[in-house]
Amino acid sequence: MKELYYPIALKLKGKTALVVGGGQVAERKVKTLLRFGARVRLVSPDLTTALRRLFKSRKIAWHKRAIRSSDVEGADLIIAATSIAAVNKKVSKWAKREGTPVNIVDRADLSSFISPAILHTSRAVVAVYTHGRNPALSRDLKNFLKENWDVFLSYRGRL
Repeated sequence: MKELYYPIALKLKGKTALVVGGGQVAERKVKTLLRFGARVRLVSPDLTTALRRLFKSRKIAWHKRAIRSSDVEGADLIIAATSIAAVNKKVSKWAKREGTPVNIVDRADLSSFISPAILHTSRAVVAVYTHGRNPALSRDLKNFLKENWDVFLSYRGRL
């Protein structure tokens, strides 16, 4: 039997989230974490323009260098979003050693949790996931729900 993930909603306000990597995927993860109130620490030799803006406006902390094992200490949640498999694998090992929940964005097998596709509206947060097996399907289903949200709300007069 394949691994199944238990859905859970985490209160991130005031919690420290460590994100490893500075590319487009890390940018999406950081923006989501900030939206849900996390304090974000980022470790990466370089950043996207948007992440640099977040750093300059003091919305995130940035360590401009490669990840070190000591960086995982004190983190409540860790996301590794680098394109270097060996780095992601080390982050997974270090996080698990610390007992910190970890997500390796492209390797569910190295992760203790997976991130769903999220639809955030004024009335609800909808999370869609496929047990880490088909992220594109999760994204597409989330987008379908987003496109049909008003139709859904009009059912039984929820608008």
